[in-house]
Amino acid sequence: MAADPDPKKMWDVEAVRRLLTNAVRLKREDIVNACRIRIYELSGCNYEDPIERRLWQAVTAYEETLREKHGRKQQASYTRRKIASKGALQTLTEWALDPKVTPGFEALVAANAAKFTGEYVVVEYAYRFSAEAVLAAQLKLKAYGVEVIVS
Repeated sequence: MAADPDPKKMWDVEAVRRLLTNAVRLKREDIVNACRIRIYELSGCNYEDPIERRLWQAVTAYEETLREKHGRKQQASYTRRKIASKGALQTLTEWALDPKVTPGFEALVAANAAKFTGEYVVVEYAYRFSAEAVLAAQLKLKAYGVEVIVS
């Protein structure tokens, strides 16, 4: 019997998407989840700064939840404009300090992908953010039962 394909070893997003489609059809949730995570990871690989890399992974993760919900590609245009005008650190800080959670946050937590929320990135790289932003992000994550694991 052939081994299951490993999305972690794939570098072509479209190939991962094809594998994802097949895994959904075959009801292989383990491969479905691995494909989703790999798509998120690949989206940030062109950025040197780990904050920017993780932010673009978060944006992609949200856009992928929109794709699955609506059945077509849908960009998070407002989010992309905000990042372009304010930069990665300021965007993440504002997300963390906002008392409300975004639809993207809720969608990612529900999809078991909380690691790809902006709040998770703020906690993960706490030394790059204000103590106020880190605490706000921690409280939001905790309220949704998310534990941050920093390596």
